[in-house]
Parts: sequence; structure tokens; C-alpha cells
Amino acid sequence: MKSLVKQQDYSPQGFNVIVKPAGPVCNLNCRYCFYTEKEALFDPNHNCRMNDEVLETFIEEYIKSQPLSEVLFVWQGGEPTLMGLDFYRKAVYLQNKYANGKQIINSLQTNGTMLDDRWCEFMVSNNFLVGLSLDGPEDIHNYHRLDRNGKPTFQAVIHGLELLKK
Repeated sequence: MKSLVKQQDYSPQGFNVIVKPAGPVCNLNCRYCFYTEKEALFDPNHNCRMNDEVLETFIEEYIKSQPLSEVLFVWQGGEPTLMGLDFYRKAVYLQNKYANGKQIINSLQTNGTMLDDRWCEFMVSNNFLVGLSLDGPEDIHNYHRLDRNGKPTFQAVIHGLELLKK
């Protein structure tokens, strides 16, 4: 009897990793966030920041492990911009160093409160896809997304959005 099941091509597919270089560290204290609670799992003196050695090893091995011609880096947090621009400059440099002909795509999810012209220029010049966390209208956003001092963040996020649009 002839099989009715079509033979599938099971060639290797790429996979994505969400990189949290600042770990659970964030400059906001959102009411619903489960991730910043993870800070309590670490010793208070523990530095959650990804160091340069780990960054280089991760980038080299992640690119090598991808069988596809496109490699997507997804940077999230906590708040990934807490790592600073120099961290991402180094990441882009290392991605170019190890790309080996593959196209590198960067995506960064941010609360937008720390964006300035330098951040936006860097992300545009390096073709970053940027996701901005906004919880709707000002009253709803400000109810849920407060900074570490309990202050509302809507206006800071909107300022970040305007900088990105510029």
C-alpha cells in the first residue's frame, strides 16, 4: 500500500535566542513584571551584566551554530540599554568579526526611557529593529509602568519614541 504521508525535508533549521545581557536588572518597577523579581535569586553583590568574554564567546558560537544565512540577535532585559552603548558597539564589532558571510540582524526591546540621540543614531546606523514597550494610553501605562522611585514613565517613553522617529 502506498503511503499517503508526504516525506518531509528535515534539513536543519535555525533557532533564536533571546539575550538578556543585563539579566533581570531594570530601571523600571512595573507592577506586573515577573522578571525583575529574579534579582532576589542573586547575591546582592552579584553583577548580572554580561562581561566581554561571555559576549564574544556567545556571538562567535551563536553565529557558528546557525545553519541559515541570516542570524537574528534579540536583545532584551530587564532593560538592555542599561548595558550602555559601548556594549552594543562591541557586540556589532564582534558580529562583523564572526559573521563569516552571514547576514546579522539585531532587534532590541526597550522601555525607551534611556534613549537619547546617540542611542538612536547608533541603532539606525546599525539597522537595529527596535521594539518599544508602551502599555497604551497615559493613564493605563502610568498605572502599570513606574520607575524605581514609583514615578510614572509615560512621558519618558513618548520622548524616546519621538527620538526614534526623528
